[in-house]
Amino acid sequence: MKRKRIQYNELNEEIYSPIYWNKSRLVIISLLLLAFGFLVNFSIEDKINKWLLSTLSANTACPVIFEKAELSLFLPKISLKKPVILGSCFGQPNNKLPLQEIIIALHSPSFYPPGIKFHVSINEKKTSINLYPTLSLFSQYLDIENTKIDSSIFGVMSIDNVSSIAGMISIEGSLKLVSGTLEDGKIHIKSNNFSLPAQNIKGFEMTKLELKHLDIRTHFTSKTTMQIDHIEIGQPGSPIELKLKGNLLINPSSFISSELQLTGPLKISNFILVNFSFVKLFLPAENTSGTYEMKLKGPLGNIGAPKIK
Repeated sequence: MKRKRIQYNELNEEIYSPIYWNKSRLVIISLLLLAFGFLVNFSIEDKINKWLLSTLSANTACPVIFEKAELSLFLPKISLKKPVILGSCFGQPNNKLPLQEIIIALHSPSFYPPGIKFHVSINEKKTSINLYPTLSLFSQYLDIENTKIDSSIFGVMSIDNVSSIAGMISIEGSLKLVSGTLEDGKIHIKSNNFSLPAQNIKGFEMTKLELKHLDIRTHFTSKTTMQIDHIEIGQPGSPIELKLKGNLLINPSSFISSELQLTGPLKISNFILVNFSFVKLFLPAENTSGTYEMKLKGPLGNIGAPKIK
């Protein structure tokens, strides 16, 4: 067959014809790539589910179980659906803390300190906890932002699974850890609707106490001393008004053994003294004014009874 002669200033018409990348082949290859991506992602997600479940549930100190883990590769994150923190985490093996979701996501590179910053989000009804850990070469940093906790979740720490405090609590802070030891940082805890629910105190019934105000501020003054700038509970006119300050002496080998030292004034309203006379059993007999000096001292894990004079 005689081929058409191509002039020097012309292009061969064959280069314009779809020799290989025709429409049908493109569709088939796209479907194959999509199926391959799905299978690879499914395999990774399935493996991560099995690994996380076995690892978290096998942690005897604080076991965590969950319904399933969802993995996102485009914006790297892992979402644990319906996780449950078992009560042995809080020294109450018969209790458990169910949550709605825990999300662990890559946030951004960190330039100071140099490292990688993550975002850990924990959600359960009114509770929203936002933690931003930064993993650096020799130390770890933790920022706490936009965190609000419904204090009812603290019930898991008590035998009867009922919280001894009530109200929404907000927390802001930043902490620095070196080799797992807390060495620097500051924390601010506050509430505008803080109260003590009706409860039984050593066999005596106490009605609900609306205290409204809660404000706690702390910061490190050295690697081994966290200064408690103030702990304020209640306000003028509240049934109880307490203002404490002092130090927490950090035990590097065991934080729970760190020594707490607090002192400050305590005011108890006449309403409490008259209607709940059993309170006087814990007060000095020679002082019936309603104004006292309180001292708290002892390791965090076993703080002694308050001394009041």
